[in-house]
Amino acid sequence: MAPNQPQNASREETVLNGTAGPQIVALSEGDGGEIIRLASWLIVAAILIGGLYVGQDVLIPLAISFLISFAMSPLVNWLTRRGLSRVLSVCVVMLTVGVFIAGLALLVTSQVRTISAELPTYQTTIRAKISDLASQMKGPGILDGALETVDTVQKEVDAAVHGQGEDAAQKVEVVPPPVSPFQTAQEWLTPAMAPLATTGIVLVFVFLVLLDRGDLRDRLIRLMGGNLHRSTDALEEAGRRISKYLLMQILVNIIYAIPMGLGLWLIGVPGALLWATLAAFMRFIPYVGPMLSALFPLSLAFAVDPGWNMVIWTLVLVVGLEAISGNVIEPMLYGTSTGLSAIALIAAATFWTALWGPVGLILSTPLTVCLLVIGRNLRQLQFLEILLGSEPVLDLPTRIYQRLIADDPEEAIEIASEAIAASSVAEFYNDTGIAVLRRTSEDYHLNAGPEHRLRVANGMETLLEELQEDFPAKAVEEAARNGRARIACIGGKWEIDATACVMLGHALALEGYPSMSHREGEPVGARARAARSRGDRRRLPELFQR
Repeated sequence: MAPNQPQNASREETVLNGTAGPQIVALSEGDGGEIIRLASWLIVAAILIGGLYVGQDVLIPLAISFLISFAMSPLVNWLTRRGLSRVLSVCVVMLTVGVFIAGLALLVTSQVRTISAELPTYQTTIRAKISDLASQMKGPGILDGALETVDTVQKEVDAAVHGQGEDAAQKVEVVPPPVSPFQTAQEWLTPAMAPLATTGIVLVFVFLVLLDRGDLRDRLIRLMGGNLHRSTDALEEAGRRISKYLLMQILVNIIYAIPMGLGLWLIGVPGALLWATLAAFMRFIPYVGPMLSALFPLSLAFAVDPGWNMVIWTLVLVVGLEAISGNVIEPMLYGTSTGLSAIALIAAATFWTALWGPVGLILSTPLTVCLLVIGRNLRQLQFLEILLGSEPVLDLPTRIYQRLIADDPEEAIEIASEAIAASSVAEFYNDTGIAVLRRTSEDYHLNAGPEHRLRVANGMETLLEELQEDFPAKAVEEAARNGRARIACIGGKWEIDATACVMLGHALALEGYPSMSHREGEPVGARARAARSRGDRRRLPELFQR
């Protein structure tokens, strides 16, 4: 085996008939085990996804129940700590929430009834606006001839199909038998039975989950098995993150709905309370909900006002509130409550919507948070944390080193500048720069090829030149050129030592210590030898004595 070849090679290559002959590559047991393990995980994932799709009629009510219980659990715990029994606390919270929703529903119903009674009066305004738009857009167009041709062909086809003429068949109308009142009631009630049954199941599950929270937690810990401490931490983290997310979302929606209702009332849009309530509930649907809730007040403003002022002011109100909520309120309140990256949120919304429809879109964030917590606490599923988490998966030295390998020194410079802005140049060199050089030295014989070595060397040189330009120490450098330097930084045998020498010289200059830097193989001047022989050395900062 060649001296630079790693001892733990996972592949053995047997070359027949010399170097030009066919090659037979034998996989070791480790590679075969990895392939089998990957295939097993793919099969398990396919079974789980299929089970989620097939069992959605049962799993969706369960998921909604757990989601509601996470939102109500802090209130129940607060009442329990105040001396009420668990059963009484659950009943009080559920009744309070039910009364609030019922009262809000009555107000919304009255608003809907008022708007429905006034809708016929808006027909004249709508027709006038549409006629005005049609007259403004009227004129010869490039598609007028094509549209006329299509209309003519359609009329001829209709005439041929319906058989206009003497041989036309007579139209026969089948009169259905009279329907009994029982059948009419059945036709009306059958579509409503499924939502009512689902609502009842959800309420029962919410009550049971809130009531037997401790027993349910014990059973989940038993199912997770293994390390008791890790299972407990996983359940606590999942509950904390989901509860905080839901409470913050409720608070954000209320903060959004209040100015929405006041703004629509001041503008004069009918049903301001209705549209504000609808906006608060629709914002629970990610991405799509805010846009759908904005269509109703905009449409009504279009129908009410003969002009365009009400529509414009309503649009300005909606866009302004969305901008403030999305850029100020949500980042300030949400923070890192979910721990999910932006790409993971969008991908999760797409996945759960495709799997469970609109309900999956609502549940996408809490369900994905549970997957993130599982991946963070179970070593076998750690890839979930890597895929879904918002925290960087590579440390700062590894990120810079990877950018240099990829021949992207510009991004490496950007990362280094951000790190220096949070600390200092000397700390960056000491904590990150030396770690990058150490990683380069370790990979020199094991993994790096000649091209990678050249990229890292050129990238480090570009990085240091950029940092020296951005953070100059002109007075100290001028003193060093005039021969007043008492410190000599000397590189060792190869380019990594030379790079470390340049970093040390720059850091010393920024600290106010004039120094001379010599790359590998360069002779040291007589002045430096004289300064070293006199023993007249200035004390280096403690940071560079490592």
